[in-house]
Amino acid sequence: MRTEKTLERVSKFMSGLLRHFPHKFGVDVDRYGWAELRDVARVIAERYSMESEEAEELIRSIVRNDPKGRYELRDGKIRARYGHSIDVETGWSEGGEIPPVLYHGTSRKALKSIIEKGLLPMGRKEVHLSESYRDAVEVGRRYDSSPVVLKINAKKMIEDGFEIRRKGRVLTTDYVPPEYITVT
Repeated sequence: MRTEKTLERVSKFMSGLLRHFPHKFGVDVDRYGWAELRDVARVIAERYSMESEEAEELIRSIVRNDPKGRYELRDGKIRARYGHSIDVETGWSEGGEIPPVLYHGTSRKALKSIIEKGLLPMGRKEVHLSESYRDAVEVGRRYDSSPVVLKINAKKMIEDGFEIRRKGRVLTTDYVPPEYITVT
């Protein structure tokens, strides 16, 4: 029987596996972050003491029910849509309209540097942005109990030639210069 805690543990591990350390577990990832579903299922089956078929169904359930749309399944392959620290091409987009205003939640400690230098990807390949203030608060709480939410003038960024990409519920860009950022 799968408990909510088991689903969460497997999802977090799978996120790390696909975004940060696939080679540590013998999983090959192509240049766009795609891995064979059977390879990921094998690793999860071994790690969580289950059959590969059970692990594959668990993965499919996680992908189907993930509220943040972190994963994508296609043609027997799986990938994390965003959040990579490994070397993958991140310039792809699922398309769709980009809202004129986006948000980014961060810690109070990081605010001074962001105001001076803008939003940088830090240990990831891209800067993550949210469509909603609420989602930005949730993300910011990972780093600070009272996070700062930044308002991003996405419309102006796009007009000025910056690319913003849609990846499920998250939007990404390579960099947000300080002039497009307002502290809410």
